[in-house]
Amino acid sequence: MTHDEKPENFKPDLEVVGCLVECGGKIILIHRQNNKLEGNKWGIPAGKIDKTDLNIKEAMARELREETGIIAKEEDLIFYKTFCVSHLGYNFYYHYFNLKLTKVPDIVLSKDEHKAFVWVTPNEALNMDLILDEDHCMKNFYGIK
Repeated sequence: MTHDEKPENFKPDLEVVGCLVECGGKIILIHRQNNKLEGNKWGIPAGKIDKTDLNIKEAMARELREETGIIAKEEDLIFYKTFCVSHLGYNFYYHYFNLKLTKVPDIVLSKDEHKAFVWVTPNEALNMDLILDEDHCMKNFYGIK
């Protein structure tokens, strides 16, 4: 379950970052390997914050680089909001970012984690088999009912 506001008594076990990477009215989605948590589903570039990350923007830039090969400057990552998520027995903060690109970059996937990528409109993304509650976050960001 994903909450737009922090529920009472919510205590996060970890923190996660995710980024809606936009270019030409489309966003990139990456397809998770079958053996991964929520395998064979689509999601935005995302991942856990490491102890070595100095802040959430650094964590987001690292995850983008590791998962897609996209090199993003921290100042280009626009923080949207933090969602509170309870999923599979974990509670976590999901820090949501946006990155607007002027040209489609070369994508280099981490083959251990992802098997494909697509550029789709947000509405097309909402019709795909997304990781749990990613649709909630996208609808919130784009103001889709």
